Amino acid sequence: MISVSLNEIYTETYKALRSVNIEWSLAKDSANKAKWLAQHGQYFLGSILKTADLYKNNKISISINKNTSKKPLSSALMALLLVEYVSANPTGMLHIGHARGAVLGDAISSILQEVGHHVDKEYYINDAGEQIKKLVKTIIYHKENPNSDLKKINNDDYYPGNYLVGISSTINKVDNIEISNEVTELIMKDIKNDLKSLGISHDNYISEKIMASKSNINQLKKKLIDKDLAYLGFQDEPDSQKK
Repeated sequence: MISVSLNEIYTETYKALRSVNIEWSLAKDSANKAKWLAQHGQYFLGSILKTADLYKNNKISISINKNTSKKPLSSALMALLLVEYVSANPTGMLHIGHARGAVLGDAISSILQEVGHHVDKEYYINDAGEQIKKLVKTIIYHKENPNSDLKKINNDDYYPGNYLVGISSTINKVDNIEISNEVTELIMKDIKNDLKSLGISHDNYISEKIMASKSNINQLKKKLIDKDLAYLGFQDEPDSQKK
């Protein structure tokens, strides 16, 4: 949590913008916006100071649009950003599409950081839901039928990849939850190693399973619905599935 007051945020923002020759009225406008954003939990002060420093050292240029009142009037008013990328399901290995997304997401994050944004690079782990139930079911099948070929079963209830045959032989757990935890941990370890070979890492790995287990999820859901920011409903059946 940032340890400066709202007035200090206003003052330092104004000083940073004036130090790079931003007109005082525009600097004041942006400083007021920064103060308001901080009051609502969004802190931009570090990014503003970084941007001003880059500008003074001729590493970036700052453009001002004096004809709009709907946007911050200075590009020095930077943001605290979350960039989520890759986030492949922990049910198998990465493929070339994941690699493309990884490189693109990391490049976007680096560009945003270079111009002064504070960026958190996040990997969202989809370790809950039907795909994990299917993964556990496949692992159990391989453990009980070590010499069977899933390709001959032609069943959508299992993952067909041979990589799960080897993984199943290393799983010693018998409880479904414990199997789920162990196999997703093994697959995520491989995913992280593959990303590391590309020179890519994330700041945060967020588990869907842990998030869903927190008691405040229902409180958040209710708050969003009460503010008309979300609703409960059902997605229409895809046309391809309709009879």
